[in-house]
Amino acid sequence: MKNILLNTISCSAALVLLGCGSGGGSTPPPTSGEPTPPQNSVPVANAGIDQSVSVGEVVNLSAQESSDQDGDILTYSWNMTSSPSESTIDLPSNTGVTTSLTPDVGGIYTIEVTASDGTATDTDVVEITAQNTVPVNNTSPNPTGDISYKTLNNRNPDCGAYVGSYQANIFDVQENIQYASFLTITADDTSCTFTSNNIPNHDVGGNTSTRNDFASPVAPNVLDYVLTVDRLPTNEITPTYVQKIGGNITLNGILLNGVDLDMDSAFCYNIEFTTPLQIGLGTREQCGLTADWYAVPAANPDYVTLDEFTGHSFQGRYHYHGDNKGLSHFDVSSTPPSEVDPSGSPVIGFAPDGFPIYGHYFYDAQTASLKKVRSSWRTITTERVPPSGSADPAPSIVTHTRGIFVEDWIYEAGSGDLDECNGMTDAYGNYGYYYTEGYPYGPICSFGTPDISFIKPSSEYDNGNVNQ
Repeated sequence: MKNILLNTISCSAALVLLGCGSGGGSTPPPTSGEPTPPQNSVPVANAGIDQSVSVGEVVNLSAQESSDQDGDILTYSWNMTSSPSESTIDLPSNTGVTTSLTPDVGGIYTIEVTASDGTATDTDVVEITAQNTVPVNNTSPNPTGDISYKTLNNRNPDCGAYVGSYQANIFDVQENIQYASFLTITADDTSCTFTSNNIPNHDVGGNTSTRNDFASPVAPNVLDYVLTVDRLPTNEITPTYVQKIGGNITLNGILLNGVDLDMDSAFCYNIEFTTPLQIGLGTREQCGLTADWYAVPAANPDYVTLDEFTGHSFQGRYHYHGDNKGLSHFDVSSTPPSEVDPSGSPVIGFAPDGFPIYGHYFYDAQTASLKKVRSSWRTITTERVPPSGSADPAPSIVTHTRGIFVEDWIYEAGSGDLDECNGMTDAYGNYGYYYTEGYPYGPICSFGTPDISFIKPSSEYDNGNVNQ
C-alpha cells in the first residue's frame, strides 16, 4: 500500500507540475496537421542561343526564355565577359530583359546574363562569333594607252596582269617644256619585262622642297631602261637589302609609269661641309660608299631638292626617293576613304624580287575597314655615337633631329603593320610591299630573290647629252 500510495502521489504531483502556467514550461510541439512554410526556388537564366554574324551587324539578345518555378518577377543584368583584344565596344544597356551589341572587329564576344528573383540568382552565357565580310579584291585591268595624270585601280599581284603599252605627255615645270613618256610591259610564263624612258605620267619639278630647281634638268633615257621581275616570287627567311655599289645604280623597284624607285642616298653628314647642318651632296671621298651618316632624302627637305612627288633629277635621270600620289591616292577627303577601293590601294609597281608594291591603304580584316598602313621602323631614343673606327664626332640629336639619317632607324617588329622590308600578307593572301608616309617609304629590302637587272651600271642611263 505504501508503495502504491507513494507512486500515486508522485504521479499526481507530476501532473500538477506539468499543468502549471507559471512560465517555466515549454511550448508543445505543433501537431502534424499544421502547414510547413514554402521554400524559394532558384530561377533559371537563359541568354539565348549562340550566334554567328558579320562585323558591323546588330545582334539582339534576349533573356525572355528565363524562368522561375515560383512565378516570381525576375530582374536581369548583362555583362560582356570577353571580347577580341582590338574591340572597343560595350553593351549599350546592362539591365532589362533585352540588350544588343554591334561587333566592331572579328572574333568571339562572350556575354553573361544574371537573372534574379530578389532572393536567388542564376547566370547563363551566350557567344557571338563575328566574321568579317571581306570585299572582293579589285583586279579589274588598268587602262592602257594614255595614262597621263591617271591613278590606277588593279590589285592583281601578278606582273603579267599589266602587260601593255602606256604613254603620257607631261610638263617640266622648271624647264617649261613637254616630255613624252612611254612604258612597255611584256611577259612570258616566268617573268615580266619593263622597258621605259624614265619619264613619269605626271608633271615634274613643281613645288620643290627647297624652292630651288633640280641640279640638272630632267631628260629621257635614250637607251631605255630594261628591268625584269619574277612572275612567281617566293618568300625567303632572310631579307636581301638594296646596297650601294660603286659605279652602279641600285634600284628598289619599278613603278607602273616607268620611273624607278631609288631610295638610296648620296647625301651625307660631313664635318667638312659648310651648310648649316653640315649635310650635303659630297664627293666620293666625302660621302661615297663609306659615310658614317647618310641623310634620308625625303626627311631632309631643306637640303635635298625633291618635287611634290618626292622625285628629282640626277644628271637627267628622274627617280623617286619616297612615297607619292602619282599612281594612287595618298591623302583622302573622307572616312572611310571613298577615293580608295574597299579592297585597298592598287599595285603601283614591282620590287626587284617580283612582289608587288601597293599604295598606302590596305583592307584590315580585324577592323573590317580600310587602314593607312604603318611602317615598323622606329628612330633611336639615345644620343648618336660614332661607328666603330670613325675619327669624326657624331651629329648630336640636339642639333640634328632623330630620323634625318638612315642610321637613326631600327626595325621594331610588331610596332606597325609591316615587316622589315615594308611588306605584309593582305586579307586576300597576297604578299606585297607598301608605300608608307614615314621611313622607309617603300621596300628597302626584298624577301624574295632580287633580279640582277635592278643593279645597273651608271652607263645604262644616257640623257642624250641634254645636260652636257
